[in-house]
Amino acid sequence: MVNSLLSMTDFDRLFVGWDRVHNELANINGLSRGNYPRYNIIKGEDKYRIEMGLAGWDRDSIKITQDKGSLTIEGVDKQEIKNKAKGERYLYKGISGKTFRKVFTLGEHVNVSEADFSEGMLTVNLKVDPPESEQPRLININ
Repeated sequence: MVNSLLSMTDFDRLFVGWDRVHNELANINGLSRGNYPRYNIIKGEDKYRIEMGLAGWDRDSIKITQDKGSLTIEGVDKQEIKNKAKGERYLYKGISGKTFRKVFTLGEHVNVSEADFSEGMLTVNLKVDPPESEQPRLININ
């Protein structure tokens, strides 16, 4: 008979943090609950990749910051600012370029290794780098 008091959180403890790290990375704080911009989170053996669709944006309008266990990706619609300076305004704007801020909570020992912006797709690569003292080591038997 299965113990009905056993929950999925009990199983989480068995995985020594790898699934927990994935869940923490996918967690977004209250500032970024909206669904813009769309993004994917891909998990590898010891790495993660965040892909964010930013059609119509340029790399100068995007800011990426890693600080104290969080990754923040911000975008400011500089085209809107440029148009206002020229005295122009949109009659119709079908390509979204609204200012956004996404904050991802990173798992322990997860750091940004590189970021790339190409053809409207922002790619942020993250690497899991546990310190030497926390990596498994083989013990010789005498």
